[in-house]
Amino acid sequence: MLDSSVNGNRRFYLTDSTSGVVELAKGITPEMSPCVVMESSVEGGGRITRPSRNYPIYFFVRARKMADGDEAAVAKEEAWGHAQNFLAWLKVRHDRELAERIDGDYARIDLENAMLDIQTVGPLEDGWYAVLIQFEREEPLNICVDESLYQTEDC
Repeated sequence: MLDSSVNGNRRFYLTDSTSGVVELAKGITPEMSPCVVMESSVEGGGRITRPSRNYPIYFFVRARKMADGDEAAVAKEEAWGHAQNFLAWLKVRHDRELAERIDGDYARIDLENAMLDIQTVGPLEDGWYAVLIQFEREEPLNICVDESLYQTEDC
């Protein structure tokens, strides 16, 4: 996904949290449909020895008439199409970059084993709907411990 903010045509947004997604929806103009919003929050779970991290990505589409159920359905389906295109792009990119040993968050996702959660979000402000894709990938546990960071009984 590209940040095409050149000439004021911004289609990619980064926010700190889920509440920031709602705030962004209030300020995005209808002409910016479709667009992508990514959260930079650090969330995850799993076993202590094999923690996992979530990567939330929202594909926003605006319904022309928010009160029209058909328009809402069309917006959600369009958002789903953009999400599927992203997954296909990610798969192709992942295969190429893995072979070239290029590193990065999305390049490191094991697409065959990563868990994926998909859901509709909305309606948000002014007719915006989104499809949320959330990757969950295992993170390596950092087993190097800096003892100077912890108090001991001698203190």
